[in-house]
Amino acid sequence: MEPHAATPEEVTKATDVQIINISNHILSQEEINILQKGLKFCPTPEKQNTDELKGDVIDFTRKLRLAEMFYGTEDKDTVSLVRNKSDYTPEKSNDEYLEQYITHITNKENFAAKPSNVNHNISRKEREAINSLKNNPDIIIKEADKGGATVIMNKDFYKNKIEEMLSDSCYYEKLERDPYHQTKQEYSKLINNDENGLTEKEKEYLLKFERKESNFYGLPKVHKSEILKSKCQNNINNVLQTEEANDLKFRPIVAGPSNETHRLSHFLDIVLKPFVQHVDSYIRDTNDFLAKLPNKVTTSSVLTSFDVESLYTNIPHNLGKQAIEYWLNKYPESIPSRLSKEFIISSMMFILENNVFKFNNNYYKQTKGTAMGTKFAPTYATLVLGFLEKKLYERIPDNLREDFVTKWKRFLDDCFIILDTDKYDINELTKILNSLHDSIKFTIETDETKLPFLDVLILKDGDEIKTDIFSQSYRQPPIP
Repeated sequence: MEPHAATPEEVTKATDVQIINISNHILSQEEINILQKGLKFCPTPEKQNTDELKGDVIDFTRKLRLAEMFYGTEDKDTVSLVRNKSDYTPEKSNDEYLEQYITHITNKENFAAKPSNVNHNISRKEREAINSLKNNPDIIIKEADKGGATVIMNKDFYKNKIEEMLSDSCYYEKLERDPYHQTKQEYSKLINNDENGLTEKEKEYLLKFERKESNFYGLPKVHKSEILKSKCQNNINNVLQTEEANDLKFRPIVAGPSNETHRLSHFLDIVLKPFVQHVDSYIRDTNDFLAKLPNKVTTSSVLTSFDVESLYTNIPHNLGKQAIEYWLNKYPESIPSRLSKEFIISSMMFILENNVFKFNNNYYKQTKGTAMGTKFAPTYATLVLGFLEKKLYERIPDNLREDFVTKWKRFLDDCFIILDTDKYDINELTKILNSLHDSIKFTIETDETKLPFLDVLILKDGDEIKTDIFSQSYRQPPIP
Protein backbone atom coordinates (compact mmCIF):
# COMPACT_ATOMS: atom_id res chain seq x y z
CA MET A 1 0.00 0.00 0.00
CA GLU A 2 1.18 3.54 -0.78
CA PRO A 3 2.13 5.86 2.12
CA HIS A 4 -0.87 7.39 3.89
CA ALA A 5 -1.90 10.99 3.39
CA ALA A 6 -1.85 13.28 6.40
CA THR A 7 -4.57 12.18 8.83
CA PRO A 8 -7.29 14.64 9.95
CA GLU A 9 -5.61 14.82 13.36
CA GLU A 10 -2.23 15.62 11.76
CA VAL A 11 -3.79 18.31 9.58
CA THR A 12 -5.57 19.81 12.58
CA LYS A 13 -2.47 19.69 14.80
CA ALA A 14 -0.33 21.23 12.09
CA THR A 15 -2.85 23.99 11.45
CA ASP A 16 -4.14 24.81 14.97
CA VAL A 17 -1.05 26.98 15.34
CA GLN A 18 -1.96 30.39 13.88
CA ILE A 19 1.60 31.71 13.52
CA ILE A 20 4.65 29.62 12.64
CA ASN A 21 7.86 31.62 12.85
CA ILE A 22 10.88 29.77 11.45
CA SER A 23 12.86 32.95 10.85
CA ASN A 24 15.58 34.58 12.93
CA HIS A 25 13.30 37.52 13.62
CA ILE A 26 11.82 37.51 17.14
CA LEU A 27 8.21 38.66 16.93
CA SER A 28 7.08 41.42 19.25
CA GLN A 29 3.72 41.10 20.98
CA GLU A 30 2.25 43.75 18.67
CA GLU A 31 3.51 41.85 15.61
CA ILE A 32 1.93 38.68 16.97
CA ASN A 33 -1.33 40.53 17.57
CA ILE A 34 -1.52 41.84 14.01
CA LEU A 35 -0.48 38.53 12.41
CA GLN A 36 -3.14 36.68 14.38
CA LYS A 37 -5.76 38.73 12.59
CA GLY A 38 -4.81 36.92 9.36
CA LEU A 39 -3.25 38.10 6.11
CA LYS A 40 -6.67 39.13 4.75
CA PHE A 41 -7.31 41.59 7.60
CA CYS A 42 -7.71 45.15 6.32
CA PRO A 43 -6.57 48.00 8.61
CA THR A 44 -8.35 51.33 8.39
CA PRO A 45 -6.57 53.49 5.76
CA GLU A 46 -4.64 56.47 7.08
CA LYS A 47 -6.36 58.75 4.59
CA GLN A 48 -9.09 58.59 1.97
CA ASN A 49 -7.93 57.87 -1.58
CA THR A 50 -10.03 60.49 -3.36
CA ASP A 51 -8.59 59.77 -6.83
CA GLU A 52 -9.55 56.09 -6.59
CA LEU A 53 -12.99 57.01 -5.25
CA LYS A 54 -13.55 59.47 -8.08
CA GLY A 55 -12.56 56.85 -10.67
CA ASP A 56 -14.94 54.31 -9.16
CA VAL A 57 -17.83 56.80 -9.22
CA ILE A 58 -17.16 57.74 -12.86
CA ASP A 59 -17.11 54.05 -13.82
CA PHE A 60 -20.35 53.50 -11.91
CA THR A 61 -22.13 56.38 -13.66
CA ARG A 62 -20.99 55.04 -17.05
CA LYS A 63 -22.55 51.66 -16.23
CA LEU A 64 -25.78 53.35 -15.14
CA ARG A 65 -26.09 55.22 -18.43
CA LEU A 66 -25.25 52.12 -20.46
CA ALA A 67 -27.90 50.12 -18.58
CA GLU A 68 -30.48 52.82 -19.29
CA MET A 69 -29.47 53.11 -22.97
CA PHE A 70 -29.61 49.38 -23.74
CA TYR A 71 -32.51 48.41 -21.46
CA GLY A 72 -34.86 46.02 -23.26
CA THR A 73 -32.51 45.36 -26.19
CA GLU A 74 -30.76 42.09 -27.03
CA ASP A 75 -27.16 41.47 -27.99
CA LYS A 76 -27.13 40.48 -31.65
CA ASP A 77 -23.89 38.52 -31.26
CA THR A 78 -24.92 35.34 -29.43
CA VAL A 79 -22.12 33.26 -30.98
CA SER A 80 -18.92 34.70 -29.49
CA LEU A 81 -17.88 32.94 -26.29
CA VAL A 82 -15.56 35.80 -25.22
CA ARG A 83 -15.12 39.44 -26.18
CA ASN A 84 -13.30 42.58 -25.06
CA LYS A 85 -15.19 44.99 -22.89
CA SER A 86 -16.42 48.05 -24.72
CA ASP A 87 -14.90 51.41 -23.75
CA TYR A 88 -17.87 53.32 -25.18
CA THR A 89 -19.05 56.08 -22.85
CA PRO A 90 -22.58 57.42 -23.57
CA GLU A 91 -23.60 61.05 -23.32
CA LYS A 92 -26.21 62.16 -20.79
CA SER A 93 -29.34 60.02 -20.81
CA ASN A 94 -32.89 61.25 -21.37
CA ASP A 95 -33.95 60.09 -17.92
CA GLU A 96 -34.02 63.25 -15.77
CA TYR A 97 -34.19 61.29 -12.49
CA LEU A 98 -31.13 59.26 -13.41
CA GLU A 99 -29.22 62.44 -14.31
CA GLN A 100 -30.25 64.09 -11.04
CA TYR A 101 -28.85 61.09 -9.15
CA ILE A 102 -25.61 61.16 -11.16
CA THR A 103 -25.23 64.91 -10.51
CA HIS A 104 -25.67 64.26 -6.81
CA ILE A 105 -23.08 61.47 -6.49
CA THR A 106 -20.51 63.28 -8.66
CA ASN A 107 -20.72 66.48 -6.63
CA LYS A 108 -17.22 67.78 -5.92
CA GLU A 109 -17.99 68.00 -2.22
CA ASN A 110 -18.12 64.18 -2.09
CA PHE A 111 -14.44 64.07 -3.03
CA ALA A 112 -13.21 66.78 -0.70
CA ALA A 113 -10.50 65.75 1.74
CA LYS A 114 -11.98 64.43 4.97
CA PRO A 115 -10.70 65.35 8.46
CA SER A 116 -7.54 63.52 9.46
CA ASN A 117 -8.97 62.11 12.74
CA VAL A 118 -9.34 58.51 11.51
CA ASN A 119 -11.00 55.94 13.77
CA HIS A 120 -8.48 53.11 13.46
CA ASN A 121 -9.48 49.47 13.97
CA ILE A 122 -6.04 48.63 15.41
CA SER A 123 -3.77 50.34 17.92
CA ARG A 124 -0.89 52.68 17.06
CA LYS A 125 1.65 50.04 18.12
CA GLU A 126 -0.03 47.47 15.86
CA ARG A 127 0.15 49.94 12.95
CA GLU A 128 3.84 50.35 13.67
CA ALA A 129 4.18 46.55 13.77
CA ILE A 130 2.75 46.32 10.24
CA ASN A 131 5.40 48.73 8.97
CA SER A 132 8.10 46.88 10.92
CA LEU A 133 7.17 43.56 9.26
CA LYS A 134 6.69 45.11 5.84
CA ASN A 135 10.04 46.89 5.86
CA ASN A 136 12.08 43.98 7.20
CA PRO A 137 14.26 42.90 4.22
CA ASP A 138 15.31 39.61 5.82
CA ILE A 139 11.93 37.87 6.16
CA ILE A 140 9.07 36.76 3.94
CA ILE A 141 5.52 36.05 5.10
CA LYS A 142 3.23 33.50 3.41
CA GLU A 143 -0.04 31.79 4.22
CA ALA A 144 0.28 28.03 4.78
CA ASP A 145 -0.96 25.79 1.97
CA LYS A 146 -3.68 24.32 4.21
CA GLY A 147 -5.25 25.46 7.44
CA GLY A 148 -4.68 29.21 7.15
CA ALA A 149 -1.64 29.52 9.43
CA THR A 150 0.73 32.43 8.78
CA VAL A 151 4.34 31.37 8.19
CA ILE A 152 7.32 33.72 8.65
CA MET A 153 10.56 32.58 7.02
CA ASN A 154 14.05 33.92 6.44
CA LYS A 155 14.06 35.30 2.91
CA ASP A 156 17.24 33.38 2.01
CA PHE A 157 15.70 30.13 3.26
CA TYR A 158 12.55 30.71 1.17
CA LYS A 159 14.55 31.71 -1.91
CA ASN A 160 16.83 28.68 -1.66
CA LYS A 161 13.87 26.31 -1.22
CA ILE A 162 12.07 27.71 -4.26
CA GLU A 163 15.22 27.64 -6.38
CA GLU A 164 15.81 24.06 -5.28
CA MET A 165 12.31 23.23 -6.53
CA LEU A 166 12.88 25.05 -9.82
CA SER A 167 16.18 23.21 -10.37
CA ASP A 168 14.27 19.95 -10.89
CA SER A 169 14.75 19.42 -14.64
CA CYS A 170 11.85 16.99 -14.71
CA TYR A 171 9.44 19.90 -14.24
CA TYR A 172 11.26 23.16 -15.01
CA GLU A 173 13.79 24.63 -17.43
CA LYS A 174 15.80 27.76 -16.66
CA LEU A 175 15.85 30.22 -19.56
CA GLU A 176 18.53 32.70 -20.54
CA ARG A 177 16.00 35.43 -21.33
CA ASP A 178 12.31 36.20 -21.58
CA PRO A 179 11.06 34.43 -24.76
CA TYR A 180 8.07 36.79 -25.08
CA HIS A 181 8.68 38.08 -28.62
CA GLN A 182 9.00 34.62 -30.12
CA THR A 183 6.02 33.38 -28.09
CA LYS A 184 3.95 36.34 -29.25
CA GLN A 185 4.64 35.55 -32.92
CA GLU A 186 3.70 31.89 -32.47
CA TYR A 187 0.59 32.88 -30.54
CA SER A 188 -0.59 35.35 -33.19
CA LYS A 189 -0.03 32.71 -35.87
CA LEU A 190 -2.09 30.17 -33.91
CA ILE A 191 -5.05 32.56 -33.54
CA ASN A 192 -4.95 34.14 -37.01
CA ASN A 193 -4.63 30.80 -38.82
CA ASP A 194 -8.01 29.72 -37.48
CA GLU A 195 -9.90 31.52 -40.26
CA ASN A 196 -13.36 29.96 -40.02
CA GLY A 197 -13.61 28.94 -36.37
CA LEU A 198 -13.13 32.02 -34.23
CA THR A 199 -15.42 35.04 -34.54
CA GLU A 200 -13.88 38.48 -35.00
CA LYS A 201 -14.77 39.43 -31.45
CA GLU A 202 -13.11 36.27 -30.13
CA LYS A 203 -9.95 37.01 -32.12
CA GLU A 204 -9.92 40.57 -30.83
CA TYR A 205 -10.29 39.30 -27.25
CA LEU A 206 -7.50 36.76 -27.69
CA LEU A 207 -5.05 39.15 -29.38
CA LYS A 208 -5.64 42.65 -28.02
CA PHE A 209 -4.64 42.95 -24.37
CA GLU A 210 -1.83 44.31 -22.25
CA ARG A 211 0.61 41.54 -21.31
CA LYS A 212 2.32 41.31 -17.92
CA GLU A 213 4.96 38.83 -16.77
CA SER A 214 3.99 35.87 -14.60
CA ASN A 215 5.60 35.50 -11.19
CA PHE A 216 6.26 32.33 -9.22
CA TYR A 217 5.76 31.77 -5.50
CA GLY A 218 5.28 28.86 -3.12
CA LEU A 219 2.84 28.19 -0.29
CA PRO A 220 4.52 26.32 2.61
CA LYS A 221 3.11 22.81 3.14
CA VAL A 222 3.22 22.93 6.93
CA HIS A 223 1.07 19.79 7.27
CA LYS A 224 3.63 17.77 5.23
CA SER A 225 6.66 18.76 7.32
CA GLU A 226 7.48 16.10 9.93
CA ILE A 227 9.63 18.62 11.80
CA LEU A 228 6.83 21.22 12.06
CA LYS A 229 4.13 18.64 12.78
CA SER A 230 6.17 17.39 15.74
CA LYS A 231 6.80 20.94 16.96
CA CYS A 232 3.12 21.87 16.62
CA GLN A 233 1.96 18.80 18.54
CA ASN A 234 4.18 19.72 21.47
CA ASN A 235 3.34 23.43 21.34
CA ILE A 236 1.09 24.78 24.10
CA ASN A 237 -0.18 27.93 22.36
CA ASN A 238 -1.11 29.12 18.89
CA VAL A 239 2.28 30.73 18.15
CA LEU A 240 5.28 28.55 17.29
CA GLN A 241 8.80 29.96 17.29
CA THR A 242 11.35 27.43 16.04
CA GLU A 243 14.32 26.88 13.77
CA GLU A 244 14.10 26.51 10.02
CA ALA A 245 12.41 23.26 8.96
CA ASN A 246 14.65 21.77 6.30
CA ASP A 247 11.99 19.25 5.22
CA LEU A 248 9.46 22.01 4.46
CA LYS A 249 8.06 21.79 0.92
CA PHE A 250 6.00 24.28 -1.09
CA ARG A 251 3.00 24.21 -3.37
CA PRO A 252 4.04 25.92 -6.62
CA ILE A 253 1.84 28.81 -7.77
CA VAL A 254 2.28 30.73 -11.03
CA ALA A 255 0.59 34.12 -10.74
CA GLY A 256 -0.04 35.34 -14.27
CA PRO A 257 -3.48 36.95 -14.62
CA SER A 258 -2.28 38.89 -17.70
CA ASN A 259 0.41 36.67 -19.19
CA GLU A 260 0.69 35.58 -22.83
CA THR A 261 -1.73 32.66 -22.53
CA HIS A 262 -4.21 33.82 -19.88
CA ARG A 263 -6.95 34.81 -22.33
CA LEU A 264 -6.55 31.69 -24.43
CA SER A 265 -6.71 29.68 -21.19
CA HIS A 266 -9.96 31.43 -20.26
CA PHE A 267 -11.42 30.74 -23.71
CA LEU A 268 -10.38 27.08 -23.57
CA ASP A 269 -11.89 26.72 -20.11
CA ILE A 270 -15.27 27.83 -21.49
CA VAL A 271 -14.94 25.37 -24.41
CA LEU A 272 -13.95 22.38 -22.26
CA LYS A 273 -16.28 22.87 -19.28
CA PRO A 274 -19.31 21.18 -20.93
CA PHE A 275 -17.35 17.90 -21.00
CA VAL A 276 -17.14 17.87 -17.20
CA GLN A 277 -20.81 16.85 -16.98
CA HIS A 278 -19.85 13.56 -18.67
CA VAL A 279 -17.37 12.67 -15.90
CA ASP A 280 -19.23 10.16 -13.73
CA SER A 281 -17.35 11.01 -10.53
CA TYR A 282 -17.61 14.80 -10.84
CA ILE A 283 -18.64 16.78 -7.75
CA ARG A 284 -19.46 20.43 -8.29
CA ASP A 285 -19.19 21.57 -4.66
CA THR A 286 -19.95 20.60 -1.05
CA ASN A 287 -23.73 20.76 -1.52
CA ASP A 288 -23.49 18.51 -4.57
CA PHE A 289 -21.41 16.03 -2.53
CA LEU A 290 -23.95 16.02 0.31
CA ALA A 291 -26.78 15.37 -2.16
CA LYS A 292 -24.95 12.29 -3.47
CA LEU A 293 -24.07 10.75 -0.09
CA PRO A 294 -26.15 7.67 0.84
CA ASN A 295 -28.16 7.60 4.07
CA LYS A 296 -27.60 3.88 4.66
CA VAL A 297 -24.57 1.61 4.14
CA THR A 298 -23.59 -1.89 5.20
CA THR A 299 -22.06 -2.26 8.65
CA SER A 300 -18.92 -3.69 7.02
CA SER A 301 -18.34 -0.48 5.03
CA VAL A 302 -15.39 1.83 5.64
CA LEU A 303 -15.04 5.51 4.77
CA THR A 304 -12.23 5.92 2.24
CA SER A 305 -10.59 8.87 0.52
CA PHE A 306 -7.81 9.03 -2.04
CA ASP A 307 -5.68 12.06 -2.80
CA VAL A 308 -3.60 12.55 -5.96
CA GLU A 309 -0.06 13.71 -5.20
CA SER A 310 0.71 17.11 -6.81
CA LEU A 311 -1.83 16.53 -9.57
CA TYR A 312 -1.36 19.76 -11.53
CA THR A 313 2.41 19.44 -11.87
CA ASN A 314 2.40 15.68 -12.51
CA ILE A 315 0.16 15.47 -15.59
CA PRO A 316 2.46 14.78 -18.56
CA HIS A 317 1.55 16.73 -21.69
CA ASN A 318 1.04 13.55 -23.73
CA LEU A 319 -1.43 12.20 -21.14
CA GLY A 320 -3.32 15.51 -21.17
CA LYS A 321 -3.47 15.48 -24.96
CA GLN A 322 -4.70 11.88 -25.02
CA ALA A 323 -7.37 12.64 -22.41
CA ILE A 324 -8.77 15.75 -24.12
CA GLU A 325 -8.78 13.99 -27.50
CA TYR A 326 -10.82 11.22 -25.86
CA TRP A 327 -13.50 13.63 -24.65
CA LEU A 328 -13.57 15.56 -27.95
CA ASN A 329 -14.10 12.34 -29.92
CA LYS A 330 -16.56 10.86 -27.41
CA TYR A 331 -18.86 13.90 -27.17
CA PRO A 332 -18.27 16.08 -30.29
CA GLU A 333 -21.65 17.76 -29.80
CA SER A 334 -20.33 19.43 -26.62
CA ILE A 335 -18.31 22.02 -28.57
CA PRO A 336 -19.50 24.60 -31.12
CA SER A 337 -19.31 23.00 -34.58
CA ARG A 338 -17.28 25.96 -35.90
CA LEU A 339 -14.36 25.08 -33.59
CA SER A 340 -12.10 22.30 -34.87
CA LYS A 341 -10.63 19.63 -32.59
CA GLU A 342 -7.23 20.47 -34.04
CA PHE A 343 -7.49 24.10 -32.93
CA ILE A 344 -8.57 23.09 -29.41
CA ILE A 345 -5.68 20.63 -29.03
CA SER A 346 -3.17 23.09 -30.51
CA SER A 347 -4.38 25.81 -28.14
CA MET A 348 -4.12 23.50 -25.15
CA MET A 349 -0.59 22.43 -26.06
CA PHE A 350 0.43 26.06 -26.59
CA ILE A 351 -0.72 26.92 -23.05
CA LEU A 352 1.04 23.91 -21.54
CA GLU A 353 4.28 24.43 -23.45
CA ASN A 354 4.54 28.18 -22.85
CA ASN A 355 4.12 28.46 -19.11
CA VAL A 356 6.95 30.97 -18.57
CA PHE A 357 7.41 32.82 -15.30
CA LYS A 358 9.90 34.83 -13.29
CA PHE A 359 11.48 34.20 -9.90
CA ASN A 360 14.35 36.16 -8.33
CA ASN A 361 14.98 37.93 -11.67
CA ASN A 362 15.40 34.65 -13.55
CA TYR A 363 13.07 33.21 -16.17
CA TYR A 364 11.83 29.62 -16.12
CA LYS A 365 9.53 27.43 -18.18
CA GLN A 366 7.42 24.60 -16.77
CA THR A 367 8.03 21.49 -18.88
CA LYS A 368 5.64 19.04 -17.18
CA GLY A 369 2.14 19.52 -15.88
CA THR A 370 0.00 22.61 -15.88
CA ALA A 371 0.41 25.77 -13.83
CA MET A 372 -1.68 26.17 -10.72
CA GLY A 373 -2.98 29.61 -11.56
CA THR A 374 -3.96 29.31 -15.22
CA LYS A 375 -7.72 29.51 -15.79
CA PHE A 376 -8.35 26.17 -17.50
CA ALA A 377 -6.24 24.07 -15.09
CA PRO A 378 -9.11 22.79 -12.85
CA THR A 379 -11.24 21.76 -15.86
CA TYR A 380 -8.21 20.22 -17.57
CA ALA A 381 -7.22 18.24 -14.44
CA THR A 382 -10.81 17.08 -13.92
CA LEU A 383 -11.01 15.74 -17.48
CA VAL A 384 -7.59 14.05 -17.31
CA LEU A 385 -8.51 12.16 -14.14
CA GLY A 386 -11.94 11.44 -15.64
CA PHE A 387 -10.16 9.78 -18.56
CA LEU A 388 -8.04 7.66 -16.19
CA GLU A 389 -11.17 6.74 -14.24
CA LYS A 390 -12.57 5.15 -17.39
CA LYS A 391 -9.59 2.78 -17.24
CA LEU A 392 -10.21 2.26 -13.52
CA TYR A 393 -13.82 1.21 -14.10
CA GLU A 394 -12.73 -1.35 -16.71
CA ARG A 395 -10.58 -3.07 -14.06
CA ILE A 396 -13.41 -3.35 -11.53
CA PRO A 397 -15.14 -6.79 -11.69
CA ASP A 398 -18.23 -6.78 -13.92
CA ASN A 399 -20.62 -7.60 -11.07
CA LEU A 400 -19.34 -4.63 -9.01
CA ARG A 401 -18.73 -2.03 -11.71
CA GLU A 402 -22.10 -0.26 -11.65
CA ASP A 403 -22.06 -0.11 -7.85
CA PHE A 404 -18.50 1.27 -7.84
CA VAL A 405 -19.15 3.96 -10.46
CA THR A 406 -22.19 5.13 -8.49
CA LYS A 407 -20.25 5.41 -5.23
CA TRP A 408 -16.92 6.82 -6.51
CA LYS A 409 -16.94 10.64 -6.21
CA ARG A 410 -14.22 13.22 -6.84
CA PHE A 411 -13.54 16.94 -6.46
CA LEU A 412 -10.41 17.75 -8.50
CA ASP A 413 -7.72 15.55 -6.89
CA ASP A 414 -9.74 14.43 -3.85
CA CYS A 415 -11.65 11.16 -4.25
CA PHE A 416 -14.18 9.63 -1.86
CA ILE A 417 -15.96 6.27 -1.65
CA ILE A 418 -17.70 4.19 1.00
CA LEU A 419 -16.33 0.70 0.44
CA ASP A 420 -18.03 -2.48 1.56
CA THR A 421 -15.07 -4.57 2.71
CA ASP A 422 -17.06 -7.76 2.10
CA LYS A 423 -17.01 -6.88 -1.61
CA TYR A 424 -13.88 -4.79 -2.15
CA ASP A 425 -10.22 -5.25 -1.28
CA ILE A 426 -8.90 -1.78 -0.41
CA ASN A 427 -5.28 -2.77 -0.98
CA GLU A 428 -6.11 -4.11 -4.44
CA LEU A 429 -8.03 -0.92 -5.31
CA THR A 430 -5.02 1.18 -4.23
CA LYS A 431 -2.75 -0.90 -6.46
CA ILE A 432 -5.10 -0.45 -9.43
CA LEU A 433 -5.22 3.33 -8.91
CA ASN A 434 -1.45 3.60 -8.76
CA SER A 435 -1.05 1.55 -11.93
CA LEU A 436 -3.27 3.79 -14.09
CA HIS A 437 -0.30 5.98 -15.05
CA ASP A 438 3.33 6.17 -13.95
CA SER A 439 3.10 9.90 -13.14
CA ILE A 440 -0.19 9.86 -11.24
CA LYS A 441 0.03 8.49 -7.70
CA PHE A 442 -2.66 8.22 -5.02
CA THR A 443 -2.43 8.24 -1.24
CA ILE A 444 -5.18 6.63 0.84
CA GLU A 445 -6.99 7.49 4.06
CA THR A 446 -9.55 5.17 5.68
CA ASP A 447 -11.60 5.15 8.85
CA GLU A 448 -14.54 3.08 10.07
CA THR A 449 -16.39 5.93 11.81
CA LYS A 450 -15.32 9.39 10.63
CA LEU A 451 -13.46 11.01 7.74
CA PRO A 452 -13.26 14.57 6.38
CA PHE A 453 -13.92 15.37 2.73
CA LEU A 454 -14.12 18.93 1.35
CA ASP A 455 -15.73 20.92 4.20
CA VAL A 456 -17.71 17.94 5.49
CA LEU A 457 -17.00 15.47 8.27
CA ILE A 458 -18.63 12.17 7.27
CA LEU A 459 -19.74 10.07 10.25
CA LYS A 460 -20.69 6.38 10.12
CA ASP A 461 -22.86 5.11 12.97
CA GLY A 462 -23.62 1.43 12.42
CA ASP A 463 -25.32 1.43 9.02
CA GLU A 464 -26.23 5.14 9.07
CA ILE A 465 -24.33 8.00 7.43
CA LYS A 466 -24.42 11.40 9.12
CA THR A 467 -22.51 14.59 8.41
CA ASP A 468 -21.09 17.54 10.28
CA ILE A 469 -19.03 20.59 9.41
CA PHE A 470 -15.27 19.97 9.21
CA SER A 471 -13.52 23.05 10.58
CA GLN A 472 -10.27 22.62 8.63
CA SER A 473 -10.66 22.62 4.84
CA TYR A 474 -9.12 19.36 3.64
CA ARG A 475 -8.80 19.96 -0.07
CA GLN A 476 -6.48 21.67 -2.56
CA PRO A 477 -8.23 24.93 -3.56
CA PRO A 478 -8.58 25.99 -7.33
CA ILE A 479 -6.39 29.57 -8.18
CA PRO A 480 -8.06 32.22 -10.39
